[in-house]
Amino acid sequence: MTESDILQHEIAFHNKRYGGNDGERSGVRKYYSANKHAINKYIEIVSKLCEGKNLLEYGCGTGSKSKQWLILGAKVTGIDISEVGINVAKEKMANSEFHADYYVMEAEKTEFNDNCFDLVVGTGILHHLDLTKSYKELSRICSENAHIVFVEPLGHNPFINFYRLLTPKMRTEDEHPMKSKDIKLINQYFNNVKCEYFSLFTLFSVPFRNMLFFDNLNSFCRAIDKAIFSIPFVRRYAWTVVIHARNPKK
Repeated sequence: MTESDILQHEIAFHNKRYGGNDGERSGVRKYYSANKHAINKYIEIVSKLCEGKNLLEYGCGTGSKSKQWLILGAKVTGIDISEVGINVAKEKMANSEFHADYYVMEAEKTEFNDNCFDLVVGTGILHHLDLTKSYKELSRICSENAHIVFVEPLGHNPFINFYRLLTPKMRTEDEHPMKSKDIKLINQYFNNVKCEYFSLFTLFSVPFRNMLFFDNLNSFCRAIDKAIFSIPFVRRYAWTVVIHARNPKK
């Protein structure tokens, strides 16, 4: 399959998704309740870096987080390959007191100048891309002291991978949950790479998501996860990773 074919598949999938047909994803949102710690960590990191920064939402979709970053003082630009997603983002922003710029653009070869962003953020985007190209492009468009922050799924857990095999319509054919080597590759393009891993034992709390004790159970499982993820080899079996790197290597 050519790069052009892959791109067209990704565009078609995400246009359909952002057009209101989320397919099988709507039936598995229950699992994300167990992974809230990862998103909370992502938001915490980005929130501390936002004020006064030129922020790029890398694979912004419908711009669901834009307003949050704008409130915190960021100057927001968003890109996505989905024209449908970008149109939705523009419509939402048009009905807001805030302003953000959105463009239909490929993440691996953007049209931005060198060194133009202080902060680049994204959720579930890198694993859709050619990582060498995207890391190189991120390094190019980031300023000298810029930060990048991403939340990504990992691809080592055999049980999660088996579930992915059973639900192929939830994702594109070409996406590739991150492996250890993919994370290590970031070090070739950025300094000070830090990763935090989430959701192994917390997945066992999902069946109890509607119970009054769910939050306590989920927090207890998260504490177990934090302890066990102190063992480097075990980290690969987490569901997600929050990646925070800064100072691109030019």
